[in-house]
Amino acid sequence: MIKRILIPTDGYGLEDHVIKYVARAFPFADFHVVSVINTYERGVQLTDILYTEMKESAKKAVESAEKILEGEGIPMIHTEILEGLPSREIVKYAKIYDMDLIAMRVYSRKSTASAHRLGSTLKNVLTRSPIPVLTLAEEAERYEIKRILLLSDGTSKSKRAENYAILLASSHHATIEALYLYSNEEDYSKKLDNVVWKASHWDIEVKKAAENIMSKERIMLHFKNNDIAVMGIGKKVLFWRKIGHKAQFVATHSPIPVIFVSSLKKGWSQRKRLK
Repeated sequence: MIKRILIPTDGYGLEDHVIKYVARAFPFADFHVVSVINTYERGVQLTDILYTEMKESAKKAVESAEKILEGEGIPMIHTEILEGLPSREIVKYAKIYDMDLIAMRVYSRKSTASAHRLGSTLKNVLTRSPIPVLTLAEEAERYEIKRILLLSDGTSKSKRAENYAILLASSHHATIEALYLYSNEEDYSKKLDNVVWKASHWDIEVKKAAENIMSKERIMLHFKNNDIAVMGIGKKVLFWRKIGHKAQFVATHSPIPVIFVSSLKKGWSQRKRLK
């Protein structure tokens, strides 16, 4: 299912834990590593000297990531240095080379004062990308995907995440915990039953759960019992998607990787129908 993974890097070593995770979780994928020279930096005059320094820094960044991947035994690694607005170039590259996943770090850790900050590049990628984006806020403790946490609120974006989680579970012979997030005392049982019904066609076991969206501490307890989380990304407004507070909270506080899904690739959708 996940055959091509894009890893953007800035070379500061802050995304090393992301590189190691995807290398160990998806060892048979082809990896593409890019570093973007930001030629749209506000208030910065791009002189020849500065451009040369930025290009050298980008070169070191991809070389560092490549070295980590080689150390993890990854045979297929493609590297490239891009120029432009980072988020735009990352999404553009992912589309051109038909990536299955974009793997990025979260700007801050949950223990810091800026705990709710995704980082501008990550946030802009999430708003623009039709390709699933994996985020990781801290060093992963587990790499094998056997238990998937599906976060749902019954909306259309959650439906896409549900289908993605089922496909991911099928690929890794994993189980799913479907966690419904409600804001009032609504009847969510039918929506959870629908997830169970869809997963049953793939012989996938689903555990049902529900929590009030305001009970953040209780919600986070579900993350500790799973290996990876899947969540739909915000409502589309014109050409971009709105990243809500729920998604930001999950990305910055999750102790496990989170895959944010905005759409399903045609091949995945066809596979789902043929099953």
